[in-house]
Amino acid sequence: MLTRSCRWLLAVIIAVATAPAAAQSLPYDAMATRIVAALQVTAGERVLLRAHPNHLPELAPLVLAQLEARGAVVETLPYGPVADFETRLARTDVYVWLPAPATATPADQAFALQRWIDNGDGRELHFHWIDGTRNVDGLPDKHTPAYDRVYVGALDVDYQRLARRMDQAIQRLRASEVRVTTPEGTDIRFRVGDRPFNKQDGDASKAHARTGRIRIDRHTELPAGILRVAPLEETVAGVLAIPAARFGSVQVTDIRLEFQKGVVTSARARTGADALQAFLKSDPSASRFREFCLGFNPRLTVPPGETALPYYGYGSGVVRMSLGDNSELGGSVRGGVVRWLFFPGATVSIGADVIVRDGKLLER
Repeated sequence: MLTRSCRWLLAVIIAVATAPAAAQSLPYDAMATRIVAALQVTAGERVLLRAHPNHLPELAPLVLAQLEARGAVVETLPYGPVADFETRLARTDVYVWLPAPATATPADQAFALQRWIDNGDGRELHFHWIDGTRNVDGLPDKHTPAYDRVYVGALDVDYQRLARRMDQAIQRLRASEVRVTTPEGTDIRFRVGDRPFNKQDGDASKAHARTGRIRIDRHTELPAGILRVAPLEETVAGVLAIPAARFGSVQVTDIRLEFQKGVVTSARARTGADALQAFLKSDPSASRFREFCLGFNPRLTVPPGETALPYYGYGSGVVRMSLGDNSELGGSVRGGVVRWLFFPGATVSIGADVIVRDGKLLER
């Protein structure tokens, strides 16, 4: 009978034999090493490893082998429906998401994972890869081999420096009112008060997870590089100006969302206004300000000839602001909607202290 590792290796041999050349050129050993180094597993920790046969299948057996070499007890599981999923979670310490389509995890499993994180001591590592390539309107964009090369480079950063820069930014952002402006007309202000910041600095260790204040602190992303916070909702005021964004099948242009106390009080668009209004009325959370995010990874840059933003806007100087439920960040907005919006050319200031100017993260 084939062992679990052998079955994975057999699947990989078949996959590699039929894979395109570009897919075979990735440094899978180094990628697996980064994942395992981030987790810092201890002997006996129980890991549930989810993998997809059509998305970087070469990676899973390498991660499996390295985890087992460190003494972890690893169970591998394909994405898709699982009859006893919560039972499996109950005996899991670490849950690892390897690359897969966004639809690979059924909704019931996503909610089960939330409960598992909220009610226990588990932690997750997300290595979504392809799904992270995004249009500035927040929706998925085409992922080309050029982004694979960018993502590989973005794994090889100075993680200690990344964490230090985030800590410095947190201190500055807490000091006073934050203002975000863009050439397109965004001008929004808010305060963060004592709201918790989520630092995606690549540390997925048990010790790091235990210091977390909010659910998302036990979700570690690779590539790393974003700082997230839910501002005090009652302090959010101003305008988000979005040149174009898709809502359903409609391309809405020249969007202007005006906020008072964190709520959209006016929504206008040059074209597609009905689609915009339908979205805002689709759920009570859809018209609420959700979060402010700032990217720090210097190697997550848009490849030459491409336009999509790499990995959820984690690149240095990229601002992400969004609408919807912010419960995972410790905010007060509840609902069934999350809609990201990216502002890669923004300026972020706290009084006279400028953190980002025209999309460039400033050194201090």
